[in-house]
Amino acid sequence: MMFNRFYITLFLFFALLSGNISLSQNFNKSQIKSLFEKFNKQTQTPFSYKILEDFLKDIKIEDLKKGKEFEKEVLFENFDCECKDVMKISFDKTSKTFILKINEASFVQDLDWCPEHTYIGSFKIKEDKIVNTEFNLVAG
Repeated sequence: MMFNRFYITLFLFFALLSGNISLSQNFNKSQIKSLFEKFNKQTQTPFSYKILEDFLKDIKIEDLKKGKEFEKEVLFENFDCECKDVMKISFDKTSKTFILKINEASFVQDLDWCPEHTYIGSFKIKEDKIVNTEFNLVAG
């Protein structure tokens, strides 16, 4: 009897633990790679895969679904300049869609300002896969 209780307790512990892990799941490499490739096919992305990975890898999917938004200032250029780019991700509860907003501030040598372009990306996650991907230049 004691032996069975031990296994039942152990099973419940791991069931609860695995439930918690899935709730706090971050974007994984294959999701980020798929997202980057799908975005790049629709509109040439102004950022590298590494920038997207660095932005998304520590974001918990469940936090987005609970209404949190994440924003980060990044640099798309491979040299230091004053033109800072911004990536922001959120989740639209109505459409159950993740929204990735990219504000690109391009460096142009002869200008004293940074021309800006805005991209909007959207996608869903079904069975751990990225689906229904859209990525478009909306202003610039």
